[in-house]
Amino acid sequence: MYNKLYYILILTICIGLSCNSQKDQQLLDPQVILQKSTKTYDPDNRWSMTNLKVHIQEPRLSNPHRYSILKMNNNDNSFELTRNRDQHISTHIIDEKGISRTLLDGEINTDSIQIKKYRLQPERNLSYQKFYQHLIGLPMSLNNATVDTYGKASKAIFSDTDSYKIELVLKEAIFSKHWNVFISQKDYTLLGIEIVFPDDPEKGERLYFSGEITIEGVKVPRIRHWHEYDTDAYSGSDIIVKEVVQNK
Repeated sequence: MYNKLYYILILTICIGLSCNSQKDQQLLDPQVILQKSTKTYDPDNRWSMTNLKVHIQEPRLSNPHRYSILKMNNNDNSFELTRNRDQHISTHIIDEKGISRTLLDGEINTDSIQIKKYRLQPERNLSYQKFYQHLIGLPMSLNNATVDTYGKASKAIFSDTDSYKIELVLKEAIFSKHWNVFISQKDYTLLGIEIVFPDDPEKGERLYFSGEITIEGVKVPRIRHWHEYDTDAYSGSDIIVKEVVQNK
């Protein structure tokens, strides 16, 4: 009788441990975590149809007065970025047909020195578009269309907060293809990302996110602080200005 009860107890413990292990495994599924985070920011799945215009302060240590106006229509994939360049204004455009052009002070510029200095090459516009689609659209932008490999998920501390760390390999590099994404264990909000280079551990960026702003029913992180990956030294910020003018 004693042996029978002993074996039943051991079996119950093993089943319980197995269930807990399966539950932990499910909790640490990177795609499940990302889906829950996406649901937190975009509960009605509107991001793919969002048409927005935002003003973004983008101070950098080397350029403290950088300021951009971003127009991005996720429905027709058109894009326009206007940015101050010294005493000039550059405009980087991709229309709904995918045709790219760049203007300086409202006109096409043919001065090779200015083109190089202010990065006016039209072929650069696609990189600008991909950058803002990924960064403004987080975490919605991390999906099967943009992610090549979902690596392991683990529990970690990021910015003094209990988080899930998800290792990803993107299909197209945004600085690097290798990203670590940190999501709050408590409410699945996005805490930050690390853009890493496996072959050069001293190279990379660490971004800290804070605040939220709602655009057409979709929440997006409002502030990104950029830090050097190896030293964690501050290098700049991206701050979406509160006034958001929606395109109609």
